[in-house]
Amino acid sequence: MKIEIEYDDRQPSSIEAYAKLLVGKTFSQVIEDDKSSDTEDFTNKGDLGQLIERHHFHYDCNSDSRADFPEAGVELKVTPFKENKDGSYSAKERLVLTKINYMDIVNEAFETGHFWSKSRLILLIYYLYKKETLKRFDYEIRYAHLFTPPSEDLVIIHNDYDIIVEKIRNGLAHELSESDTMYLAACTKGAKATDRTKQPYSDVPAKPRAFSFKTSYMTYVLNNFIIPGKDTYEAVFEADELVGRTFEDAIKDKLRQYIGLYEDEIEKRLGIEINKENKSYEAVLACRMLGVESNRVEEFVKAGIITKIIRFRKEKGKNQEFRLEDFKFAELMAEAFDEDVLDEETGEPIGWESSELFSLLRDRKYFFLIFWEDENGTIFKGCQVWGMSDSDMEVVREAWNRTKRILRYGVELTKVIQKNGKVIVENNLPGISDNGIFHIRPHASKAYYELKTGETFGSGSISDSDLLPNGERMTKQAYWLNRSYIEEQLDPDLVKKYNKGKEKD
Repeated sequence: MKIEIEYDDRQPSSIEAYAKLLVGKTFSQVIEDDKSSDTEDFTNKGDLGQLIERHHFHYDCNSDSRADFPEAGVELKVTPFKENKDGSYSAKERLVLTKINYMDIVNEAFETGHFWSKSRLILLIYYLYKKETLKRFDYEIRYAHLFTPPSEDLVIIHNDYDIIVEKIRNGLAHELSESDTMYLAACTKGAKATDRTKQPYSDVPAKPRAFSFKTSYMTYVLNNFIIPGKDTYEAVFEADELVGRTFEDAIKDKLRQYIGLYEDEIEKRLGIEINKENKSYEAVLACRMLGVESNRVEEFVKAGIITKIIRFRKEKGKNQEFRLEDFKFAELMAEAFDEDVLDEETGEPIGWESSELFSLLRDRKYFFLIFWEDENGTIFKGCQVWGMSDSDMEVVREAWNRTKRILRYGVELTKVIQKNGKVIVENNLPGISDNGIFHIRPHASKAYYELKTGETFGSGSISDSDLLPNGERMTKQAYWLNRSYIEEQLDPDLVKKYNKGKEKD
């Protein structure tokens, strides 16, 4: 039988009001509440967005290139969020918006093109993801709100769009990466990892991709537009300051005046004094250089950018490696092996893509501030915004898979007595010389090991260690990027030795 719809599909406000009736329901309840005779079983199949379209809004799913509610210009998107250990909320994943047609987009303008026509007004339906909820149709819908990017975000989104399209126009669609941009990304969107499609201006086939809002941006949207009043931030730029230039160019211009100054000289110019004993001294100094009082930079939060100080010390051996994140063996082993999670449609292994390491590499960018030490102090050399390329992430993927296999079959802990009599313990986890990019090493103030034999080593205590799957204990570990790899990613001028008043190779 035909269902009489209870909303005006020409009015965004009416569509939103009707969507709010979903709040508090699980997806299973949405199906149960649908009284139409053509209700079909979505229990084991079907997209959650399609479920809402059919069983709540009662319109047939189709491949129409226009917005889901064309007369209202409203696009429907169903997306998950999660509650973190500290009680805060974050988006669980990026929001895929619309597929990129490489052949057509090079002839489209942002304002009149397909992307913006589908993304200018989005009906966001957020459901709470819980790991312990095994059936996704039992997730509860918590929020339903219309959203359009505010003007200050739209400038950066427009710049991101231009960066992506310009790469396609240059015949480089095969080199696109989510790390290229700030809020809007070109994410992979193929049925298989090996899928490729034609691109204009090049014979090299490229991965199919779609426009998406990054996870960090969707977290900002959640906490500031959907759940208002959660956090406050400070913006570095007004919207009109970014028109016609990228965020990275704008931030470099802002900090250019400080290049070549010692830290004390920068403080004097800013009219401030910062305690150098503070572990986050350079990070605080960086925020003041950017003109913000707190360390909650709005643009950084939206883009998932983390401030990172790269210090070139007088003694090169004291240069620090680049720590990504601490991890626990049990949590790593709880993540699915790559080959154990297969895409429902393609059968491709996707365990890596559900891992914490993949998420932080894909969603995170870094704001590098480069400092050089000399005999008189520390000089600011410059800055750079960086994110890992897709090809380098594949190298990390191999190391992640290898790490999980080693943990499954047993880490080899070997006691080594050095010439000076000091006892160290070696292991077979990915080391700094293994792949040139990524390694695993301790991140604890003191070392502690406990072997199967009951022997213990190290100056630390059991609290400095983590339990291995085989029952042995090992000093707490972290994911690291090789310092040499990071230096290779920096602009060449930033890695040249710097002396006050001049540069030299």
